[in-house]
Amino acid sequence: MKNLKLILAASIAISVAIVSCSKGPAGPAGATGATGAAGATGATGAAGQNGTNGTDSVLHSAWITLATTVDTFTNNGNPDSIFVDTIPATSITQAIIDSGLVVTYVQNLFNNDGSIVNTLTYAGFMEVDFLVGQINIEVLSDISGAQFRYVVIPGSLLASSVFKGYTKQQIRTMDFATATKLTAEANSKKSSN
Repeated sequence: MKNLKLILAASIAISVAIVSCSKGPAGPAGATGATGAAGATGATGAAGQNGTNGTDSVLHSAWITLATTVDTFTNNGNPDSIFVDTIPATSITQAIIDSGLVVTYVQNLFNNDGSIVNTLTYAGFMEVDFLVGQINIEVLSDISGAQFRYVVIPGSLLASSVFKGYTKQQIRTMDFATATKLTAEANSKKSSN
């Protein structure tokens, strides 16, 4: 019996403790905390695609001001130098190198008349090489300040657009006015499809 009274007293004490520990009404809202530090920049997303091969129109760069620097080397045991510039060109992909074309133009380097010429005009004086994502320029003298532009033509457009009537060699050597006209036509035909 004594145990029963003890159990009953313990049960009442536990019940009172449970009831007195129940949640009361909510208190007032606290003050807004300080703004936290900005999070880290997220990873760059993958490049989008415009069509089946990722490029479906003729692309051209803005005019780029060249800044050539001297590169010294040894040629047959003799010191030599050449002026170089490297231009980032993300539109030049392996697909463009394999089946498309890149045509480059520069302001006339020998006449101060503002005319624009195809860089192939300066063969032997200026060499332009295309790699994935960049253009390398080598020239025999400093041409810093000269204006340079490139036009990228995907292989898919060479046979199916306004370029169809031209050989690759004819396009490579094309004057700036003709290339500008054909580029505008190719892009307007592509956007109307």
